[in-house]
Amino acid sequence: MLPFCLSLLLAGADVDDGLARKMLPLYVKEAEGYSISVESDPKKSLELKKEPVLAWSNPVRSTTQGAVFVWLREGRPAALGCIYSHPHQKLPGRVIRHELHALDPEKLLVTRDSPNLWQPEAGLVRVELPGAPGPVATPGGRLVQLRKLAQEFVGHSVDRDMQKWDLRLLPTPLYRYPIAETGVVDGAVFALMSGGGTDPEVLLVIEARAVNGKLRWEYTCGRFSDWDLHVRHKDTEVFTYVAREAERPDKPRLQLYRIYPEKVVTPEGKLLARFRPTPGGMLQLIPFEDK
Repeated sequence: MLPFCLSLLLAGADVDDGLARKMLPLYVKEAEGYSISVESDPKKSLELKKEPVLAWSNPVRSTTQGAVFVWLREGRPAALGCIYSHPHQKLPGRVIRHELHALDPEKLLVTRDSPNLWQPEAGLVRVELPGAPGPVATPGGRLVQLRKLAQEFVGHSVDRDMQKWDLRLLPTPLYRYPIAETGVVDGAVFALMSGGGTDPEVLLVIEARAVNGKLRWEYTCGRFSDWDLHVRHKDTEVFTYVAREAERPDKPRLQLYRIYPEKVVTPEGKLLARFRPTPGGMLQLIPFEDK
């Protein structure tokens, strides 16, 4: 499957071909390190799709590039993860970072062989999409509906320098699931992308689900950025993330979203250093000595 992955990666992002080819196997290996299940069925691991659903680049953020992977629960996306990298300021290699978001309505259980952990405390809640027509009977017709409904969402991000960046919808879903076996009749995960690159900043999930015997469209949003985010549906702001507010001590820590640096490697895969948490909650870069 590797040639398919490579072709998808190179087609999906404006990045250096040689770098993308070298980094993709490293990204896949990082994603494979996660074992994810839902709280009601902890012994059944979710299925990792090793083919990335998107590759992206962000030249605004120091030639950053990466690939997005999805974990499925009986065909329905339950988690989304991005493994990406950028040059280290001092070492002759690239920092590999992990960025993850829970998508399943149920709480996820996550394990991996690393002290850098992701521990979601809840599932991702959906709500009814106001003003949406009822889902039609055919998968092809519902795909048309999904794309039109997604186009009703717009947004922007605000970086640390308080510069505003408009977000644009990627018209093709990151992942479509018209035959999921759990909970929904149809659905898709869309991305709102930065004007400064092609990396997702907001995840938009739209699903057709039966409630009291009647089909309806539901949606939810998830942040995929450490910048401030604002998303509107038509004229109403429906999703907001402002870092200075979210990090207040009185705010619940659901851990639906997690981002952290994992290691520094050369493009050929040689390990140069690892990031490890300190007792004070900070991350320390520890050089790797090959004995």
